[in-house]
Amino acid sequence: MNISDRQQQLGRFWKKYLRLTRAGVGVVRSLEVIQAEEPSPELSAVIGSLRQHLEDGCLLSEGLRMFPEYFSPAAVEMILTAERNGEWDLVVEELAEGLLEGTFD
Repeated sequence: MNISDRQQQLGRFWKKYLRLTRAGVGVVRSLEVIQAEEPSPELSAVIGSLRQHLEDGCLLSEGLRMFPEYFSPAAVEMILTAERNGEWDLVVEELAEGLLEGTFD
């Protein structure tokens, strides 16, 4: 199975997000760190926009919907589920693994 560069980028994004938040780093700060370390200027800009949306009081799922070229409907739905039930670790881990194994776009 051939996994696209975008899937690998997003899989790494979600893995890093999960590791930072599990360590107790706040969501906005986690996105700041990931944005600063992201080598792709395009993805870095997307992450910066997500961070700004969170700072403006929006939900993460709302921000993801603004970038359908990066976040599939399945990814948005998974994050929306995490927002509703609070099982962030499980949902984000499944999303990251799905991207890295090619299950999700």
